[in-house]
Amino acid sequence: MKYISRIIMLLAIVLVSACAEDYLDTFPTDQQAADQVLGTIENQRAALEGMHRHMYSMPGASQGERAGYGNFMINYDFLGSDVVNPQRGSGWFISAYQWIDHRNNSGSLVRHTYDYYYTMIVNANNIINSIDAIEGDESEKQNIKGQALFYRAFGHFNLVQLYGKRYVPGQNNTQLGVVINLDDLNSIGTSKARSTVEEVYTQIQTDLTSSLQNITASGQTYASDKSQISANVVNGVLARVALTKGEWANAITYAQAARQGFSATTSAQMTNGFNSQDTPSWIWASHVIPDQGEYFASFFAYMSYNYSSSHIRNDPKCINADLYDLIADTDVRKGLWAVTPAEMAAIDIPSNFAKYPYMNVKFEALPSGTIGDGDVVLMRADEMILIEAEANAHLGNDLAARTALFSLVSQRDPNALISLNSGAALLNEILVQRRIELWGEGFNFLDLKRLDLPLFRPQRGSFSLTQARITEVPAGSPEWQFLLPISAMNVNKELVQNP
Repeated sequence: MKYISRIIMLLAIVLVSACAEDYLDTFPTDQQAADQVLGTIENQRAALEGMHRHMYSMPGASQGERAGYGNFMINYDFLGSDVVNPQRGSGWFISAYQWIDHRNNSGSLVRHTYDYYYTMIVNANNIINSIDAIEGDESEKQNIKGQALFYRAFGHFNLVQLYGKRYVPGQNNTQLGVVINLDDLNSIGTSKARSTVEEVYTQIQTDLTSSLQNITASGQTYASDKSQISANVVNGVLARVALTKGEWANAITYAQAARQGFSATTSAQMTNGFNSQDTPSWIWASHVIPDQGEYFASFFAYMSYNYSSSHIRNDPKCINADLYDLIADTDVRKGLWAVTPAEMAAIDIPSNFAKYPYMNVKFEALPSGTIGDGDVVLMRADEMILIEAEANAHLGNDLAARTALFSLVSQRDPNALISLNSGAALLNEILVQRRIELWGEGFNFLDLKRLDLPLFRPQRGSFSLTQARITEVPAGSPEWQFLLPISAMNVNKELVQNP
């Protein structure tokens, strides 16, 4: 792994031109250019493995921000309505929870988010733009290139959702998106204007389609390592993109393809701590190898109930009480949160850990002292079922939507009956189930934005107005866009700031 880390450090000498202030016009004399570093198939694979590690590690950032993509999943939920932060704790993520940091152009959230995804994109570009010219097994090259194309698309997809305005289905979407970067390390430094939201999504879909073609043609699979990007993963993100764009039929097709070979999470698996890539329903995960642990820079250090960090000891994460009340008493997911004194007393944590009503026991860190404290779930079959249900509901295919929804909820609740709702009521039922099922997995803020819904936090349960600062944000207000970091604006004079 030290070898992989060296490769990645060489590839990420600088970020893209839109990301940082300290670019050099020439390479340092003690380092190699990207085409030299990536001159062999072995180095190409090592670089790709470094990108997988980048999903759970973020060197150079502060403690809480080093949790890689898991860090952003937490922020996406803290910006939403369903994860409740009852106490300040260590203070990590509190500015996001209060809707301050993403509107501060010099704040850590906007800067690290921007840098993280553009670092991902540049590292992907280094592979994409060099691999065809090197010698090596063609199937191996196809697989590596396909995975790199996926990461480039995934980076742009996250950026445009955060920094751009929402995609409006059926419209031209000429509103400003983000800079599309297709350059490798040798080409950075040129100022670029922001592309439109439509243009960014076109590039995302182009890259994902090419990724799928390359990965499928390679014939290589990595069933034992879900950090690798498989055809299922690519189809899953294509389903997310189609859902965001309102391309309902495509969303159904891609979601069904994504979950081929994967079954819905069973009732027993719902209570296993959400910490293992071996869970049969997980399609994609950050597999945290024990000798690569990040200690407090981990997802579980901030979202579990039992990790021995000051953040968890003082500030367990809770569920929106209104949402909790919508879970049937016979639904196994009701047990993922402790509400009553008896339920809280039954939680097996040391006495110096704080307990609050509605606190989560969904995410369980592996035993104290374990360096690899748990794998991070990034995609599972249940999400794809929910996408299929939602897309069918939007199309007016009520029976298909009900059937898909029932295939999920019947795994959760032995007393569940197929829905009798239709139209808007059925769609709302599906969206409620999505909020319950995917709680804490990084979807809530993005879902509210794509659906053009307001933020609403009920002042119940363990909700604290002192900690949250706000309870409501209207749909479509400027606050739904992240500001561009001042560091990017200083380097790229073509950038236009968000309102």
